[in-house]
Amino acid sequence: MVIKQGDPARLTYRYLRVAIVAVVLVLFVSLGLQIVADHGRLGSGEEWWHASISAYFYSPVQSVFVGSLVGIGTCLVAIKGRHGAEEVLLNVAGLLALVVALVPTPLDAALCTAEPYCVDMPERVGNNIGTLLLVGGPVLLLATWPRRRDLAGPAGWDLWLTWLTWAATGVWLLAWPASFLQVAHYAAAVLLFACLVAVAWINGSDRAVTAQALERLRGMSAAAFRAWYRTIAVVMAVVLVGGLTMMVVLDRFFPAVFPQTLFVVEAVLMLVFALFWVLQTIQFWDIGLPARARVEDVKVPGDTPL
Repeated sequence: MVIKQGDPARLTYRYLRVAIVAVVLVLFVSLGLQIVADHGRLGSGEEWWHASISAYFYSPVQSVFVGSLVGIGTCLVAIKGRHGAEEVLLNVAGLLALVVALVPTPLDAALCTAEPYCVDMPERVGNNIGTLLLVGGPVLLLATWPRRRDLAGPAGWDLWLTWLTWAATGVWLLAWPASFLQVAHYAAAVLLFACLVAVAWINGSDRAVTAQALERLRGMSAAAFRAWYRTIAVVMAVVLVGGLTMMVVLDRFFPAVFPQTLFVVEAVLMLVFALFWVLQTIQFWDIGLPARARVEDVKVPGDTPL
């Protein structure tokens, strides 16, 4: 396999990876501008910093918030991961990002005082998620058809998982729409970050990066990249579990103490994820994909299967 300097496939992967980092940056710039504007507009006794990033759906940030998550989700699905767990996790994370974008955090009347941010939320969610499911069905069928024989054996576990998730989402939306509106955003957000933690850990555990001559790495050694990825995975896991626990405790027993805990948790997770993605982009700048994503099986002495 010879990779040429102008290889369009490699350039496409570069653009996808850079696009994710750029979109995260766009979201944070938009949030920063709105926070500064609210701080200057509201009085000293008013809340000028919302309790979560998701709450900015009900603000002028709405278009950037939705567009950013849809863009990130699309890129995560398009990016090819290592065969097996990482590929499935990236696809699931991408789909969850779409749900987080299209199902807003439950409506807070205090945040929603005027059009166009708060019109007909149940109808909007039903339309958007319904559209996603109706289009997603044929897309899944198209993706399943080349591997249809895998459905009869253990190799098709990821296909079954994807189809079951698609069906369960549709049943939940149709049978219990009120519950879907209240819970789906939070459930999708937590699962999204959990998937990203797992992806970072898989990258930190892959010893196949140096197994092929074409693995030309930039910036650091393969061992240093793996150490960074393991650290990032641990930090994200600690922030996710510890931050959410702290938020629940504060909300229940000390509601007046720093109501923006969830905002900080979300911001830290997104920024650490962006760091992970920047490092991975640098690592695979020359080759586009890790070895395990380009070949079915890479044997490395002392390695364990992913």
